[in-house]
Amino acid sequence: MGTRLAVTLAARSTSDRMPQPLNEGLAEIGARVHAARRVAVLLDFDGTLAEIAATPELAQMKPGMRAALLSLRHDHDVVVAIVSGRALEDVRERVGIPELIYAGCHGLVIRGPGLTFLQPQAQRAVPALKRLAEQLAPRLRHIAGVLVEDKVLGISVHFRQVAARDRQEVALAVQTIAGRSDWKFRVRRGREVWEISPTVDWDKGRAVRWILARAAGRDALPIFIGDDVTDEDAFVALPEGITIRVGHAAESSAAWSVAGPEEVGTFLLWLRSRLR
Repeated sequence: MGTRLAVTLAARSTSDRMPQPLNEGLAEIGARVHAARRVAVLLDFDGTLAEIAATPELAQMKPGMRAALLSLRHDHDVVVAIVSGRALEDVRERVGIPELIYAGCHGLVIRGPGLTFLQPQAQRAVPALKRLAEQLAPRLRHIAGVLVEDKVLGISVHFRQVAARDRQEVALAVQTIAGRSDWKFRVRRGREVWEISPTVDWDKGRAVRWILARAAGRDALPIFIGDDVTDEDAFVALPEGITIRVGHAAESSAAWSVAGPEEVGTFLLWLRSRLR
């Protein structure tokens, strides 16, 4: 790709509806789970299974969350997948259940029992991403609290610990340097992070559909839970499923909402009781 291409600032249009509190929908959800021949539970990690931490390496699941996932995994009629923006091996290690399906870098790479996927266009962008990370790190080094995370198939620029007065400089540097690349990159703002990824026809929505087709079957009931802007792609992709947004969102394509990871854990235990 020799032609210089400007960075794409991806702006996703959400629906104008507000998700309803999950506890108002438990009767409906319970009936659908009871009627389903198979259930696929797909979850984000940060902000969903683990509380958002000051820095990415500090994020951990509570012990009860792992037990809930294990309990679901042991049901032969349930497929469990973790779909995260983290690098695949990173999120796999943090969850610590090898038998699950894992999708890293917002679904660009997927692995699980009998499953392997690597988005081919994204793979070709790896050298350009490495150069981009090498340019961003020295450009932002003088800003206290900023963290440039090279995930091979993507880059996360974390600014949770950056002073308010410096955040605009971080945003400008990310957009400017990404825009100079010969590759066309997608730049999206998440929860205190800028996410940079190759502009390819793939996202969490496409990833969860791929997982469902190969691991769960067409008659499976999908349940997707996530907390950030990239999870909206999955909500949109699963109109027939149960979609749950974690945290407050004035607008979202998810049908239901919970306050935080603790309520996610409570829901997973509730779900396990309904499956029994």
